[in-house]
Amino acid sequence: MARVAMLLRIMPADQDVDLNNLIQKIKEGLPSGFELRDAKIKPFAFGMSVIEAMFTLPEEEGASARLEEYLRGFEDIQEINVLMSTRL
Repeated sequence: MARVAMLLRIMPADQDVDLNNLIQKIKEGLPSGFELRDAKIKPFAFGMSVIEAMFTLPEEEGASARLEEYLRGFEDIQEINVLMSTRL
């Protein structure tokens, strides 16, 4: 089965969120078949940093929605933006 790569910008709920800790939490609980391939903390605006994360997931209906739903379950995450999505 083919895989999909998604680059997401994950915006924290506030600037006091420990982004390294959040990345670890995201990694540990990912659904089966999903993988966090890379994550970088980048400055964004007004002193706030964001996480740009590359995920791979199965190419199946609803997989991207499952990933976004999983990420929205973290109270430290305010917003998720899809920057890029491509088939591998």
